[in-house]
Amino acid sequence: MKVLAIYGSPRKDGNSAKMMEAALSEFPPEAEIHRIFLADKNFAPCCAERHCLELGYCDVEDDMQEIYKELFWAEVIIFATSSQFGDVTADLKALMERTWPIRGKLKNKIGGYVVSARRYAESTLNTLHAFMLRHKMILGNSGAVAYTVTENGGLENDGLAIKDSRKTGKRLVELYNLIYNK
Repeated sequence: MKVLAIYGSPRKDGNSAKMMEAALSEFPPEAEIHRIFLADKNFAPCCAERHCLELGYCDVEDDMQEIYKELFWAEVIIFATSSQFGDVTADLKALMERTWPIRGKLKNKIGGYVVSARRYAESTLNTLHAFMLRHKMILGNSGAVAYTVTENGGLENDGLAIKDSRKTGKRLVELYNLIYNK
């Protein structure tokens, strides 16, 4: 089982990262898990020059080229993001924009997510759903959302957040096993 965990928050030990780790804890020990912290990567958002339409790939040379390889490698892709101004983080949005030239190449990969928010996470969820649906991914479930968190913590105020994160991980494993007859 090849799992790609993409951390969209700039805080490596923040609420969404803790939720991601809870989800990943449900994967079997033999699962190969690659972690990408977008805050550590150097890549730009889409430049909209549309070279990719002619070439069939994005020709901007930055860390996104490495991320493409990881996306192609993975069988399961799980995203963690905080909700920033009612949507995914800027880094995660930039990654999403840069996947335009690879649309169709993530088809049937299993996708999931965990989101930490204070309020107004609906657009964040819509963005994640739309991304996976546009790429014809298999949406694992409704994900896990923590609603009572702040920049100073707060997962302890939302008893369901970690529990739902684990449920997300379990569901992604269940789907993998169903699809790959494990």
